[in-house]
This record gives sequence, structure tokens and C-alpha cells, in this order.
Amino acid sequence: MPRFMNMKTALQCTLLAMLLSSVSAVAATIVPDDDVPARRVNFADLNLTRSEGASVLYARISAAAREVCLPATTWVPQLLFRAYRCREEAIARAVADVNAPVLTSYYLAKLKPTMEQR
Repeated sequence: MPRFMNMKTALQCTLLAMLLSSVSAVAATIVPDDDVPARRVNFADLNLTRSEGASVLYARISAAAREVCLPATTWVPQLLFRAYRCREEAIARAVADVNAPVLTSYYLAKLKPTMEQR
């Protein structure tokens, strides 16, 4: 065996190492369904009978959903889609849990343009 690797072998080893490290990073971002992360959103300071309060709460809920459903640091379509679905479901659950008519109307108005695109 030669003391030094030739360029072709070194390149192959480097590419393999990069591939394996990206696969391990992808595997580390998957959260099991039974270990669902959560984030508390405080809204005691908001008046949810007014649209201003509902829009602020919606922004807080969206931010919390983005934190909980961290987007994948990779461009693997399945993981990106999973993160998107996680955010959408988290926002829908939070709006339903709050059960405030003005917030629900605000959420539905935000949701309508995306539903029309489908």
C-alpha cells in the first residue's frame, strides 16, 4: 500500500465523509412523535376581542411554532415538508386551544390565501 493516497482516492474519501456527516445531521433533526416539543405562549397582556390583540397573538404563536418545528438545515424535501406541516398543525392547535373568535377569524383569513393557491 502506498504511503500517500492518490488524488482520486482522497477525493472519494472526502466525498464519502461529507455524505455521511450530512446524513447524521439529518437523522439528528428528526423528533419522534411521542416526544412532541411544546412552547408556552403568554397572551394575558392582550385583548383578544380586538383584531390588534389577535394579530399580536398570532405572531407569537407563529414564532413559537417556528421554534418548536425547527426547519431542517438540509434541503431534503421530506424534512422540509415535515417541518412545514409541523408548523401548520402547531398553529392550528394553538388557535383552537385559545378558542377566541377574533383570533380564529384572523387565522382563517391568513389561511385562506394559502388554500386558494392549492
